[in-house]
Amino acid sequence: MTAPLPFPVTPRRPGEPEADVARLALAHRALRGGCRMLADVAEEAAAGATWSPERRRAVVGFGRAVLREVQAHTAREDAVLWPVTAACAGAHGVDLEPLTEDHAVLRGLLLRAGTALTAFAADPGAAPALAAVLGELAVVFDEHVEEEEREVFPVLRRCVSVRDLARYEAVCARGSGLRQAAFALAWVADSCAGPAERAGLLAATPRPLRLLLRATGPRWRRRRDLVAGSQ
Repeated sequence: MTAPLPFPVTPRRPGEPEADVARLALAHRALRGGCRMLADVAEEAAAGATWSPERRRAVVGFGRAVLREVQAHTAREDAVLWPVTAACAGAHGVDLEPLTEDHAVLRGLLLRAGTALTAFAADPGAAPALAAVLGELAVVFDEHVEEEEREVFPVLRRCVSVRDLARYEAVCARGSGLRQAAFALAWVADSCAGPAERAGLLAATPRPLRLLLRATGPRWRRRRDLVAGSQ
């Protein structure tokens, strides 16, 4: 069962432009990449790698930010994207219940991962438990995103208007604090496949957020490199 409709929608009519899901796909790529990187570095720690206290603190802080963004992403889909999709698609839509059930599974994994990060922050010996839950999270999230893009993206293109998808993207752009917004924007920009995709992202980003990215991007990349062990 989907949540109440968050705003009035106007389904796409035949002949109208299709909604562009490229930015949704880019967000998925960033989230998947972040989950996988965390799983990989936790596995490194579990295998007995010696880390500096600075790197361990960076992994814990970075990990918490990634988990918050995955949680926010799935919550926005439940509260906004699924109701909009169902209302626009009507009888021609997709069964969203399996994806909603996935979100419930992911919420449980995110809670476990947060607890494991806290334990790892206090004791490096907790690395094996952290690696196990982060590895599970990465696999489950990969499978969920692949199903979502296969089942939902065609419905978005076919049934949801450009305006209504833009309203959903506007919801995604607000609601998090400035610090989390800076983290998320730098993360998504870093996940762009090349200059053209990055230029498209920046063109769709409000000027204040572009200025924020310019100011915080270099620090974010240094933090990413410290987490990954390449610094």
